Amino acid sequence: MPLDAVTRVPVPTGEPVRGHAPGTPGRDRLERRLDELAAGPVPLPMTIAGEQRFGGGERIDVVQPHHHAARLGVLGNATHEDARLAVDAALAAAPDWRALPFDERAAVFLRAADLLAGPWRETLAAATVLGQSKTARQAELDANCALADLWRSGVHTARRILAEQPDSPRGTWRRTDHRPLDGFVYAVTRYDSTARAGYAPTAPALMGNTVVWKPAPAQTLAAHHLMRLLEAAGLPPGVVNLVTGDGRALSQVALASPALAGLHFTGATETFHGLWTEIAAHLGRYRSRPRITGETGGKGFLLAHPSADPDLLRTALIRGAFAYQGQDRPAVARAHLPRTLWRRIRADLLAEVDALVVGDVTDLGTAMGALIDGPAHRRCRAAIERAGHDPGVEVAAGGQHDDAIGWFVRPTVLECAGGRSETFGSELPGPILAVQVYEDADWEAALHRVDADAPPAPTGSVLARDRYATAQAVDRLRFAAAGLRVNDGPGGAGGGAGTAPDLLRWTSARTVEETFAPPAGDSRTHPG
Repeated sequence: MPLDAVTRVPVPTGEPVRGHAPGTPGRDRLERRLDELAAGPVPLPMTIAGEQRFGGGERIDVVQPHHHAARLGVLGNATHEDARLAVDAALAAAPDWRALPFDERAAVFLRAADLLAGPWRETLAAATVLGQSKTARQAELDANCALADLWRSGVHTARRILAEQPDSPRGTWRRTDHRPLDGFVYAVTRYDSTARAGYAPTAPALMGNTVVWKPAPAQTLAAHHLMRLLEAAGLPPGVVNLVTGDGRALSQVALASPALAGLHFTGATETFHGLWTEIAAHLGRYRSRPRITGETGGKGFLLAHPSADPDLLRTALIRGAFAYQGQDRPAVARAHLPRTLWRRIRADLLAEVDALVVGDVTDLGTAMGALIDGPAHRRCRAAIERAGHDPGVEVAAGGQHDDAIGWFVRPTVLECAGGRSETFGSELPGPILAVQVYEDADWEAALHRVDADAPPAPTGSVLARDRYATAQAVDRLRFAAAGLRVNDGPGGAGGGAGTAPDLLRWTSARTVEETFAPPAGDSRTHPG
């Protein structure tokens, strides 16, 4: 029975970041778990209605990107029948899950956060290091801290949403019922962030929905362990159903189902557009209009004012462009720098870039790992080769690549001539930073260029100590990026996740209004 209480959920605090210094217990635990998960290929089944079973299609190997001959596991590509079973499982679990009081649903994810921060910490970190070629530090920040913070803050925000109720006129009581959506939510996630991959299916579930989740094949090792973690936290069977593989058959089945209630997507822009187009083609058959939300590809920009701090700028460029091999969604691909500042930092920046250690991330002293797969490596290699043939571009650092053992690309800095440049204006994959220099007096022109010429950016950064310049950039670049950071590098894994607008999209509000003393015995339509 639900409690006769208006409860308060725990106030979220940021999960402390743990280091992995030599000789520390945390490093020893992580290294042991890395050895265990790398020992040999393991089955990576689907999870449908709480049952682990292989997809009925072709077998797909999951490998270490930094050592692609080393197999971590094998998954089965989902068939149309597998997809139908997953959708049916989500719909069958929906009545009991949505009837469960919010406090009981919230407790599952609060417990999951504490399990992640405790006994499951090294498992998720090791799976992220091995399967996604993140460094130990990046895996700690992403798979452990960011996801635990998202689950805790999500519960806290959801409780505030439920507590916000309308005022009631005298003699009535108005209440808002934040219902789950009528159907199931289809969650599709990419490889770059374990935190975003774990949050995409669980945010709708927190609000009472049931979910079919398709993680990227390269992220399936971490996704597999996330499902085991959620089960250990008490998530009932069928609330989140993990389906493995490339997603083609699953998307065909899920998007054609009249019960599709929402799409929560992170991935490539072209894929998102294709799914959206398919939903539009089926719009007349759905029980309700599906909610669609997507975080798509694209990389960010960095604009520095002549007043920017040189040390801050150098750090922001290196971290923004080369952390996780430039594959994070908020990575920096284009930098607009004033000439005097570029001259001041150029030599030191290029020396730091050349000194970055690229290699096997299971060596915890490595700064950069490999690209996620062969196609990503080929795209990066092609971009570097195009830049090498562009007379307006100088390869100032890096440019080397090798795929004999892992899909490695050295961090690369391209100096692009002023004016319009095909290289500077194109979407640059991987650890490639394009720099274009403007004259110090041309700040206004640089603002216009960023606003007018840049491809759509998920994030942008503005560095300036001049307050007028900061205010001007915030105003002029209002629509240049989804998120703008001032005097900092690009944003982290959370983005808008865990906020009220993010959670509200997974609810369908209705108003219940009760009149305590309704008129009776007077049938006049206009009583005088």
